[in-house]
Amino acid sequence: MATVGQEQRELAEGRPGRLPAAIGSFHFHGARHGHMLEGRIRMKSFQAVAWLLVSCTHLQGAHASEASCNASAENNRQIVLAFYDQALVKRQTRAAFERYASEDFVDHKTSLPASTRGAAIDYLEGLIKGLPDPSWEVVRTIAEGDLVVMHNRFTPEANAPAYAIADIFRLRQCKIVEHWDVIGEPVKQQRNPVSRF
Repeated sequence: MATVGQEQRELAEGRPGRLPAAIGSFHFHGARHGHMLEGRIRMKSFQAVAWLLVSCTHLQGAHASEASCNASAENNRQIVLAFYDQALVKRQTRAAFERYASEDFVDHKTSLPASTRGAAIDYLEGLIKGLPDPSWEVVRTIAEGDLVVMHNRFTPEANAPAYAIADIFRLRQCKIVEHWDVIGEPVKQQRNPVSRF
């Protein structure tokens, strides 16, 4: 089966496309001076229209989610919160990445072996499996433009000292495309009476 690109090249070069014969040509009968005239007409213009319709349908499907995306700061915040809840709180990491993160997602976490979406999924799934009872809590969020910043409390198990984590997400067309984090390990002796949360 010809691809859209092949059909486009064939049409540009004036060669017949690969549409089925029933679509690409037709027979007509007409009377002219009392004689029946039968001819076979190649439908290059019909092929061009068909190719255009197929291409537009493909493009419409590819960009439908982008067209319906509300890329406001508040919507970006809600996307990140939903991602965080599914990936960490509910521990459905892979499903969350597949739903909310782009395929070209980049993670800047230094402990990852690669910056890819797959590496981030593997890391978080391993972390969750290796901890007895981890919990994540969103303390506050800030959203501006395509960036969402989260201040989170992470506790690896019940009654364990908490980590303070700042997660920064960048979104494009309602998908998370980039992530950075800053991690504050549990404090052994806190001098400041005011909590870091």
